[in-house]
Amino acid sequence: MRGEALLELLRVALGTRPDLSRRPTAELWAELYDEAKRQSVLGVCLEAVSHDGGQWADQRGMPIELKLRWIGRGEQIADENRLLNRQCQQLTQKLAQSGRWNCILKGQGLARLYPHPEWRQSGDIDVWVPGPRRQLVEMTRRVTGRREEVTYHHTDFRVFDETPVELHFTPSWMFNPRYNRRLQRWFQKHRQTERGGDFPVPTREFNRLFVLLHIFRHVFDEGVGLRQIIDYFFVLRDLKDSKDLKDSENLRDLGLLRFARGLMWLMGEALAMPREWMVAEPDERLGRWLLEEVMEAGNFGRYDRRNEGIRHDSPRLVRLRWRLRTSVRRIWYFPSEALWEVPWRVWQYLWRWRNGYL
Repeated sequence: MRGEALLELLRVALGTRPDLSRRPTAELWAELYDEAKRQSVLGVCLEAVSHDGGQWADQRGMPIELKLRWIGRGEQIADENRLLNRQCQQLTQKLAQSGRWNCILKGQGLARLYPHPEWRQSGDIDVWVPGPRRQLVEMTRRVTGRREEVTYHHTDFRVFDETPVELHFTPSWMFNPRYNRRLQRWFQKHRQTERGGDFPVPTREFNRLFVLLHIFRHVFDEGVGLRQIIDYFFVLRDLKDSKDLKDSENLRDLGLLRFARGLMWLMGEALAMPREWMVAEPDERLGRWLLEEVMEAGNFGRYDRRNEGIRHDSPRLVRLRWRLRTSVRRIWYFPSEALWEVPWRVWQYLWRWRNGYL
């Protein structure tokens, strides 16, 4: 019940629905706050909570104490975004001054697409810096004095006390080696930027594919929540005037077409996204499964009961068994990617061990 009510509130906030279908009780408002917090969309919902000149506390049954708490959290989110924007500017300028091409992925770059960028709940900073991996790893260790773990696509770059930073050698990856080769070529071909306020961000066309891929990766890793889905909503809204949003051939070449069809159904059903914004024809069967995953897992899968006891610092064998169970759940929907996950992870572990990246 509260999941359906949250989706309705989000449609009002996103402008795809004019009003709520019924007046929530005080108890339901409290549940909506908790569910929005679980999904990291408290800031987005402020668009609806402060609707009609800020009178919803009186007209829609929200207790004034809860509304004040919601608005107060919105101010905290705005403060966090102002800090991250300054840090993104500082980081990209320093990297550019050292002669390194770079851009900010996701996060603050996507926030600029929101009607109220200050209300998007932020996380860490992801910066893409292409170049020889070993050279970039040496640079991060020299700058920070820390020896962080290195994975195929990124390493931690702890240049700020308040905010985690991930330095990406490549924006993302695929387990399937054939699709991954194509993807890495696509990234190199589309390595252009535009200004996202005071720092460089990828182009709109880049984000059309990259943010979808980012959601796909979350399905195979920590879990995906509504925050990532709403990011993609605003990416597609920004592209709504493009002559042709459909990208079926490219998505098929990268093994992402089926997932894109499920995601389009989810976004149409859950957020009432217009069909003309969709990058592929919607698939209801896969979309229903994705919607269940999103509502079960919450942001980054933190509330998924199937992940209880699994942490980043859990023993490697414990995490491997968990990933095997996760892959089995995915194999009926994405067999190509699921079947390659274990070989890829074994290869990556051996590669990291051989290069001293563990």
